[in-house]
Amino acid sequence: MASSSSRRTLILCVALAMVASVLGVSAPATAELTTDERLIDPKPQNSWGVDGLDPGSGNFQYYSPVFAFEEIGDTMVVGGKFLEVTNGVQSEDQPYLAAFDVATGDWIPAFDPEMTWSVFDLASDPSRNRVFVGGEFPSVNGDTTASGFATLNPQTGELDPNFDIEVGTFGGSQPRVHALEVSGDYLYIGGFFSWIRGTDGQQTQVSRLARVSLSSGLVDTDWTPPVSGGSVWELVVDEVRGRVLLGGTFLTVNTASTAAFAMVETSDGSLSDYDTGFGLYYYGQGNYSFASAMAVTDNRLLIGGQRHRLVVTDLDLNVISVHVTNRYNAANAGRGGDIQAIELAGEIAFVACHCWGQINRELADKTPTDEFTDVRSVYAVDIETGQLVDWFQPDFSGISGPWALDVDRDDCLWVGTDAVQSGQKPARGVVKLCEADNLAARPGVTATLINTDGTPQTAAANAIDSDYRTNGSISNFAVSLPGATPHLDIDLGDVREVDDVILWARTDEERLDLRNVHVWASPTPFPSNAWQDLRDDPDVVEVTRLGDQGRKRTLTLPVNADARYIRIEVDFRDTGANDVLQLAEVAVTGEELPEAPPITLTSTYQNRTRIVLKWDPKGPVDIYRDDVLIGTDDDGWYTDQNLDPGTIYTYRIETPAGATANITATTNP
Repeated sequence: MASSSSRRTLILCVALAMVASVLGVSAPATAELTTDERLIDPKPQNSWGVDGLDPGSGNFQYYSPVFAFEEIGDTMVVGGKFLEVTNGVQSEDQPYLAAFDVATGDWIPAFDPEMTWSVFDLASDPSRNRVFVGGEFPSVNGDTTASGFATLNPQTGELDPNFDIEVGTFGGSQPRVHALEVSGDYLYIGGFFSWIRGTDGQQTQVSRLARVSLSSGLVDTDWTPPVSGGSVWELVVDEVRGRVLLGGTFLTVNTASTAAFAMVETSDGSLSDYDTGFGLYYYGQGNYSFASAMAVTDNRLLIGGQRHRLVVTDLDLNVISVHVTNRYNAANAGRGGDIQAIELAGEIAFVACHCWGQINRELADKTPTDEFTDVRSVYAVDIETGQLVDWFQPDFSGISGPWALDVDRDDCLWVGTDAVQSGQKPARGVVKLCEADNLAARPGVTATLINTDGTPQTAAANAIDSDYRTNGSISNFAVSLPGATPHLDIDLGDVREVDDVILWARTDEERLDLRNVHVWASPTPFPSNAWQDLRDDPDVVEVTRLGDQGRKRTLTLPVNADARYIRIEVDFRDTGANDVLQLAEVAVTGEELPEAPPITLTSTYQNRTRIVLKWDPKGPVDIYRDDVLIGTDDDGWYTDQNLDPGTIYTYRIETPAGATANITATTNP
C-alpha cells in the first residue's frame, strides 16, 4: 500500500530535448543541448532485494512481493509477501519483513523478526524508536498476541513490550491490518478487525478502524466510526481540514452508503460533509468496489483504485483531473490496471499501478482528452495542475506492478514491485531509482542527424527546445527518412566515463517501438559511416538491441566505456525500408573521468652525452624528448643517451591515466 506521504521537495526531471528531422523544414542540423533538467537513472541503485512469494490467505488476493516501506534513520524497513532477501548471488531466509541500508541498499541482517505471514503496511512514531507493522500474520517472534499488528524495535526486530496493542475479531478469524498512519499524537489503524486492546488491557469494540494515543498507548474510545461490508485498505489524515480519508472495499461508514471511499472527522469520527457517492462513481464495478491509494496536500487530494482511475481533486472533491490507464482504443493501445500506491515528493506525485500501456487524461465529466503518455507501472503527476508528467518514464517490466513507493532522504525513489527488470538490469522486488547526471544535456554538447554519406539532414527549429513531451506533434521528434539509414551523432565535448545511453521513442498514435537499435561509442571520432569500419576499430564499442528481444518505447543500452562520441542508428537491413529512426529524447549517463594522479619528473644526472630521468611514483609512462616519443618505461627512471654536448633538451612524460610532467635539462659542454 502507499507509504507515509513525503513532503520533501524532489527535483526529478528528465533529460533532454532531442534532435528532429522533418521534410520541408530548414534549420541548422547541429545544435547545443543546453537544458538544466535532471535525469532519473532507470537502473536499480541497489543490489539487494527480495525473492519468493507467499500467496497469502486469499482474503487479500493481490500478489506483490512488497507492500510497504518505512524509512527510519539509516534503515529502510520493507514488508510484503516475500520469503527471502537476495542480491542475486547470496540468498537468506527473511520472510515478510526485512531491513536495508538507505544509502547503500545492502541488507541489514541484525533486523530479523520472525513473521508468520504477510505484511501490508508500516509506520513509525515521531521519535523513530518504533516501527508499527500491519498485516495478516498470526504471530511475531512466537508471540500470538501480536496478530495482525505489532510494534517492533527498528534495529533488532524485537517486540516492544511498552506498546503492546492488540487487534482481533470476535469470530476468531485472522485479523488483518492494511493501513497505518501517524498524525499528531495518534496512530490510526485500518483493516479488518472487530476489537482493539490498548496498553491498559481494556478491550474496545470497533469495526475495521481505530486510533491509539502514541504517548499513552490507550485506545480513543470516543473515536470509533463503524465501517461495514469489506475492509479498510488505506487511510490518510487531512490535517488542514481535520478529517481522515478512508479507502477500501467497504460499503458503509456510520451506516451511510459510501462505498470504496469515505471521509470522517478527526474530532469525533462522524461522516464529513461530502458527496458520499464519489467512491462508487469512480471506483465501483458491479458488486465490488475499492479505493486503494490516497494522498493529501494542503490543497489537493489524490485518490486511486478500481476501474483504473487516479482522481486529482481540490479539498472539496471538485475534480481537477482524472487519469485512466485502461482505455483500449487507437489513442491508447495498452493494458490498464488499478492504482496501487501514491507517493508525494514536492510538487510531484509518483503513482504505481497495474498498467503497462498508456494513460489518458479525462476531464471532470469523464470526457477523454488527447493527452496521454506511456506508462510501465509507475508514472508521475503534477499535483497542482493534475497533468501527467511525461518526463518520468521508468523502464520496468512486470505483471502486477508495484504496491509500494517511498522517496528517501536522498531523493531516491524506492519501488516495491514484481518487475524483473529496470533499465535492462535485474530487479529483485525492491528497486531504488536515483538522479543521474545527463552528460548529453550539458552546455556545449552537440547532436547532429546525418546521412550515411556524411551530409547533415535539416533539423526542425524546435529540435532542441527542452520540451521533453513524448506525445506531442511530429515536429517534436527526431524522425529520419526511410531508406537513408541515417544516424544521430552526439559529441559530449570531452571523453567521459559513459554508463548508459537511454532512448525514448514517440508515444503518440504514429509511434514506432525501439527495435534493431545500434549504439556506438568511441573516445575518438568515428572512422567512417561503414559498420565494418566501426567494428574493426578497437576503440569503438557497439551495443545492440535486436527486434527479437522484444519491443520497447524506452530503451536503456549499457555502454560502460570511456567515450566522447555516441552514434545511434537502426539496422535497416533487419527492419525493412519502411522503418525509421524515430526518437523523442535521448540521455547519456555517466561521470567525469577521474583526475589523473599527479606525477613528478626530475633529472638526477647528466654528462656530455647522457641525461638520467626519474619520475615518482613509479609506473608506466611514455617519454618524449622535444615532443618526440623516445621510449616507454615503468621502472621509475630512464637514461637518454647519445646526446649532443652543451645542448638544452625538453622532456615530457605521460601516464596512461593522462597525468603529465615536464622538465628541461642540459648536457655538459
